[in-house]
Amino acid sequence: MESGPSGAQSILFIHGGNVAGWMWRGQAEALPGFHSLIPDLPGFGVSADEPWPTLVEVADALADLVRAQGEGGRAHVVGLSLGGVLGVVLAARHPDVVRSVFVTGAAVRGIHGLTRAIGLAQLPMWGSRSYWVGLARAFRLPADSVDEFVTTGLGIDRESARRMMREVYDGVPAHVLDGLRGLGAPLLAIAGEREPRVVRAALHDIVGRAPQGTAAIAPRMHHVWSAEDPELFHRVLRHWLTRAEASPELSRA
Repeated sequence: MESGPSGAQSILFIHGGNVAGWMWRGQAEALPGFHSLIPDLPGFGVSADEPWPTLVEVADALADLVRAQGEGGRAHVVGLSLGGVLGVVLAARHPDVVRSVFVTGAAVRGIHGLTRAIGLAQLPMWGSRSYWVGLARAFRLPADSVDEFVTTGLGIDRESARRMMREVYDGVPAHVLDGLRGLGAPLLAIAGEREPRVVRAALHDIVGRAPQGTAAIAPRMHHVWSAEDPELFHRVLRHWLTRAEASPELSRA
């Protein structure tokens, strides 16, 4: 998906692991002065027939997309959850294509213990419509997004999802994250105040390596706060894109 005026600064929106690029449609429409690139990742949405390779390979492909279609071969990188992890990996490996980085819910330390076991145990239920309806309620998705969320979920390639989840749950290797030390662009890493501790703790792993890194907390927000409070998310994102600084609506981590 591509939208916005040619010649304007580009934004690469990277979606989460239960959805597809459509999750960013409203945010892109609210930023008409920017050129938006919104791909569906392998195994998801219109790319459901493409098998998931690895985080590094997907990040490399996203960087190639920016070089080919981004204004001046560069883009602001925006990602949530899986998209946040990919945004970090992309910035670490391809700093030349990055104007700025805005990631939230990027669990680069991985997911372990009971949370990991529960997440993997849910994969057999991904073929059930009731599972996705229940997940939509848990994510506090607005009513007009539920049908698309359910349809997308039912269409996800489960083998790709299994490989993706195991890799994300294992965490991003330190040598990959170390690439952030060469990032010359500003980076903002956010966690919702009500996210699991492992997500909040991962902020240090990101901003501790990025020379222009800032960590922040979205007060009262859960993991998918782009859906929980889209107006807040938009204000915070617009502030970042126009000023390259954390919004005063966020708390310092």
